[in-house]
Amino acid sequence: MDRTADRRPGASGAAMTTEPLLAVRDLDVVFDTARGQVPAVRGVTFELAAGEVFGLVGESGSGKSTVLSAIMRLLPGVAVTNASQLSFQGLDLMSMKPAQLRQIRGTGIGLVPQRPMTSLSPVTPLRKQLRWFLGDMPQSEIVDLLDQVGLRAVAERLDGYPFEFSGGQLQRLLIMLAALARRPSLLLADEPTTTLDATVQAQVLRLILDLRDRLGLGVVFVSHDLGVIAQVCDRVGVMYAGRLVEAAPIGELFDNPRHPYTQALLRALPSRYKRGERIKVIEGTAAGANRLPGCAFAPRCPRAESRCREQEPENRTVGGALVRCHFAEDAAGVGVPRGEAAA
Repeated sequence: MDRTADRRPGASGAAMTTEPLLAVRDLDVVFDTARGQVPAVRGVTFELAAGEVFGLVGESGSGKSTVLSAIMRLLPGVAVTNASQLSFQGLDLMSMKPAQLRQIRGTGIGLVPQRPMTSLSPVTPLRKQLRWFLGDMPQSEIVDLLDQVGLRAVAERLDGYPFEFSGGQLQRLLIMLAALARRPSLLLADEPTTTLDATVQAQVLRLILDLRDRLGLGVVFVSHDLGVIAQVCDRVGVMYAGRLVEAAPIGELFDNPRHPYTQALLRALPSRYKRGERIKVIEGTAAGANRLPGCAFAPRCPRAESRCREQEPENRTVGGALVRCHFAEDAAGVGVPRGEAAA
């Protein structure tokens, strides 16, 4: 699935000369709980151009899916969202009323959820669920949409229930609804291949890239798998404990990772090891986003010094990368070829 990344908008890491499709600046999400406020996302900043795929990667609980929910404005009432900018096609998502947001969801921004089986009603036939979303769209157009995602044969089985279909079929169906049915400009994909086997995963990734190429979709692709990120993304942001700790063009991040956490993730890729070799795992456990003061990765970082535990690092621009580390300028690590990561 090799692609020519420098043909994609923003893939070089250069500043965008036109207004971005999506702009996220200083995004904070805090949850009000019985034990007080718990931050889930802190200061996340990135932009996305039309036709570009931006990846968000990190361990479970790092805040990736919360970022997507914040963009869609679908967080629960206990969540407090703040941002200096959260805009889609120049429209301020933070100031929109519920009716305006409902209009944009689906028509402007599509969401592919993480688990297709739990995203559909188990007691309602697929045909009826499609009608909930597609309204009175002619059956011939529905069949055409199914054909575009490789599901023409499913058109004769729509009276069945979700459990009668494979995970890959259901994921393709949800991609059809999110990316094709109402032709949005932005697709948010929340770990869309997590529950799929390797063969079906490759098919779904090809489908997303094909839709991006044909429709000019901008895509924010969330995953915990760097191998998947290597196959589909033009740029990638690495999240840890609610922070975006490194963001760079995909080639630069894999060839020359600068944040110690990014380096540790790449060292832990199974594809780097021969059978029987011990994988270098990241010692310790991930900190919560409310860990203060200092750098959240300090307890697990081999380079940590006293200031890392006392002073939170600011973002630093190094080459085409944005790195949140005190040692960003001199912390270049040994990378891994993208092809090897995606193997």
